[in-house]
Amino acid sequence: MRLSFLYEHTLYLYLYLMPIIRSATLQDIPSIKSIDQLLFQEDSYPLFVLRQFYDISAKYVKVAEVDGAVAGYIIAHYSPEQAIGWLLSLGVLPNFRGRRLGEQLMAACVEEMANLGAKEIFLTVHPDNASGLHIYTRMGFEVREEQSDYYFDSSPRRLMSRRFSG
Repeated sequence: MRLSFLYEHTLYLYLYLMPIIRSATLQDIPSIKSIDQLLFQEDSYPLFVLRQFYDISAKYVKVAEVDGAVAGYIIAHYSPEQAIGWLLSLGVLPNFRGRRLGEQLMAACVEEMANLGAKEIFLTVHPDNASGLHIYTRMGFEVREEQSDYYFDSSPRRLMSRRFSG
């Protein structure tokens, strides 16, 4: 009787509370938009851009699913010709922060790109984004340069990258 309870409890934790990192489906795009809008407000991507990211790089659009709902996402792109990747956007719902969903999403993309022969993976981050900088540094990314007007709107960014030896 006790073993059955433990098994059911473990199964419940695995299926409903443990995050599942998976490739996004087209049906996930509205959830990604909702998270992006909540986190980045007026700087969020328009829905049509998210759809185009999906069309161009579906393999590198991933979600973290918790209890059957999308709790976070990452959008990335990999160019095999250049052996260079870009992490374009990462977002985790506030009530799921602290569970390392962002790291798990990044790790899934970085690992795939590295296995395909990536020489370097880039990202940009606002200098005030302490949680992002912490995650990116912990994941092996280093600041390569700082730009005070990255988006031509006086918005500063740090260009970070992680290099791989080939």
